[in-house]
Amino acid sequence: MTEPTPYGEWPSPVSADDVATGSIDFGHVAVDDGNVYWLERRPAEDGRGVVVRKRPDGTTAEVTPGGHDVRTTVHEYGGGDFAVVDDDVVYSRFADGRLYRTDDGEGATPLTPEPPEPRADRYADIRATPDGERLYCVRERHHGPGADEEAVNELVTLPADGGEPVVVASGHDFYSSPRPAPDGDRLAWTTWDHPRMPWDGTELHVAAIGEDGTLTDERTVLGSPEESVLPPAWGPDGTLFAVSDRSGWWNVYRVEDGTPTSVREEAAEYGTPQWQFGVATVVALDDGRLVAVRNSEGADDLGVLDPSDGSFAPVESAYEAVPHPRLATDGETVACVAGGPTEPPSVVRWSPGEEVSVCRRAFDLGMDDAYVSEPEHLTFPTDDGAAEAYALYYPPTNPDAEAPADERPPLVTMVHGGPTSQTRPVADLEVQYFTTRGLGVVDVNYRGSTGYGRAYRDALDGEWGVVDTRDCVAAARFLAERGDADPDRLAIQGGSAGGYATLCALAFHDAFDAGVSYYGVADLRALAAHTHKFESRYLNGLVGPLPEAEETYEARSPAVHADRIGAPLLVLQGGEDRVVPPEQAEQLVESLVESGTEYAYLEFPDERHGFRTASARKAALTAEFGFYASAFGFESADGTARLGLESGTYRKRIVGEE
Repeated sequence: MTEPTPYGEWPSPVSADDVATGSIDFGHVAVDDGNVYWLERRPAEDGRGVVVRKRPDGTTAEVTPGGHDVRTTVHEYGGGDFAVVDDDVVYSRFADGRLYRTDDGEGATPLTPEPPEPRADRYADIRATPDGERLYCVRERHHGPGADEEAVNELVTLPADGGEPVVVASGHDFYSSPRPAPDGDRLAWTTWDHPRMPWDGTELHVAAIGEDGTLTDERTVLGSPEESVLPPAWGPDGTLFAVSDRSGWWNVYRVEDGTPTSVREEAAEYGTPQWQFGVATVVALDDGRLVAVRNSEGADDLGVLDPSDGSFAPVESAYEAVPHPRLATDGETVACVAGGPTEPPSVVRWSPGEEVSVCRRAFDLGMDDAYVSEPEHLTFPTDDGAAEAYALYYPPTNPDAEAPADERPPLVTMVHGGPTSQTRPVADLEVQYFTTRGLGVVDVNYRGSTGYGRAYRDALDGEWGVVDTRDCVAAARFLAERGDADPDRLAIQGGSAGGYATLCALAFHDAFDAGVSYYGVADLRALAAHTHKFESRYLNGLVGPLPEAEETYEARSPAVHADRIGAPLLVLQGGEDRVVPPEQAEQLVESLVESGTEYAYLEFPDERHGFRTASARKAALTAEFGFYASAFGFESADGTARLGLESGTYRKRIVGEE
């Protein structure tokens, strides 16, 4: 008879090394002449970005130089880091921010001038005209006229073989998605202005392209301050398509003569928040049909949308999610990143009449399906009875372990960032790291998340730190009351906005027994004063404008109310974070010291907003599990030590210096 093993002490086939080094992150995707290109970030190479190409014959090769990190930091979050132009790759190099062009991966030619200091000029969302002669892209300028108060964003053009960029559109606070028409005679792009975010309200513009690349006859054809329009797509005949949420859902529209016509109107999302450049949820095939990602009831369908009759036909595949949709096509072949409950994020390719095939997987699960915890889609009541909220619940799963009959498992409530993001049913090694060890995981799509229509997304307006936190509390209590979790061993963790919800849950509620904050927001007033341009007015909508809402900012800042935090807290922070600066973590920890709350504070000196290197990811995950072992009183089967906690004294552990 198998001896029962306490939850948390199960022997796991997933190691911290597997999670940290075994998984790569995918970025931008492109297709050219049947060749699929993608950007992969490699934790084992300190997060270096590399463009990889897979030809139709199956041969795969790196196509950017070994010494270059392909990455842009426009809006800090980047995206749209490269483009394919006549078999060459044009890309942004992280070290200096300049654009480079390479054709063999051995060397590269700089296309843009050297800035006065590294990354003073930054480029993103690169597109070439159909003849390959000219590039259009977004430039973010951190020097020169107008850049004293904040960076200047504008659209620029330059010859595809290099030269001085020429500004072709300026005056708005933000620009995105320059898309030349198939005949090269027009350009479409989107703009928005403070205090809006791109999911609040954007405008779609179209202008004629002159012989010198400059623009004339500019018109606004769709969008408003209250209507969010996503990056456009041109049909092969020059018809312009775009995604708008004017109906309350991000649906697809045909834009002709300045009049939008619905292609298909339904209670489903064909869009996603533009946190990064390169978003593409709709692309056009050469036969005039569209390929789109439809998000409904917590899952995605990749399918063919026919503009002639509005029909949508899902593509048969094993994938239920298209995270961070960046569809790419050359008119015949389509590529994107997709995944599913037992399928890791993967670069896949598809053509009409063919099956979906895999170009590259982010990782290999490396274990039998019996160990894989598959998610249950939860719909649960919110504590105020105002709405329902959603989550994915992953139960503890391990065929080699039998839990004690009288014990219920600890539960880790995961809170996604954004806060507009959406957790999707995609295999995740970090989740499996916990579930195979005997911890349950619930990943919450609280009010404010994407995927459930604009009203659900807007429910967080003016309520950040309130309804999102309450939904996380409600999810954990729902599972505890159902018998799936130990009500005395409930943890909450998240990064960035998810870290803020974590801190709010501990400061303003008593549901959780432990919390883990990854670079979480602790002081709203400091965030509004010191964050980067892209998010500098974000809190106007989430909390309220300053100075009118000063009292609200103070009331909802966990650092101000840290004396209310009684549960132990693990704080993990990047030393180079420019989104949520380290000063936020310092202020919080100093307050914890004064109140005597148990805590551990780890700083990763070379990490930014989101840990990219394998060493940082491993150290953070190991510390998190060791923290749960300390908080919940179990011993790890793999020897991971309980994390030591401080109380009443200040201690910052510098990871890599211990």
